[in-house]
Amino acid sequence: MKKQIEGHKVKHEFSGKNHFFKVTSAKGTEHTVVINASCDCRFMGVTGIANKTICSHILAVFKEILEKENINLSDGHEGLKALRRRSCLNLVKMSNRIVGEVRSSEGESAAHIRKKKEICARLDQEDKQYITEAIFKTGGRADILILDDFTAIEIVQTENNSSIQHKRETYPEGIKIRIERAK
Repeated sequence: MKKQIEGHKVKHEFSGKNHFFKVTSAKGTEHTVVINASCDCRFMGVTGIANKTICSHILAVFKEILEKENINLSDGHEGLKALRRRSCLNLVKMSNRIVGEVRSSEGESAAHIRKKKEICARLDQEDKQYITEAIFKTGGRADILILDDFTAIEIVQTENNSSIQHKRETYPEGIKIRIERAK
């Protein structure tokens, strides 16, 4: 098993209560790995990890798993998809969690709304869940938040780069921003 991990590339995608990683094998296939680890020691926080470090107790467990390879883990593909969606949904204010409905805010142009409807129709075809006008608990509002892959889509017409940069700074850590132009 240890030899099989050689050549794998691991990319951190998002961390909340669960930590999501994309793993690309040496043969090029992609997989999602989710880890949720917590400990009852004084170094651990409510969300799992205090000060963005892992306590030695959890590291000792990971070492044991690596050395003995004696643990069976499986959540299934559908279980992982639901876990990703739930983790992303938890970033949004409770009162704003309306999934799969195209909503708009005051001041949006007709072109902006048209583009939003077009993108949401495409997401529906791809069986991806989304929230429009998603207001994050940490601040900021995304035009469209795709729950399946932690991506905020910003539809721009007249926004400048500093506006997009401000969104990058206020959105939760790990949220990717994709820009779509409205015509």
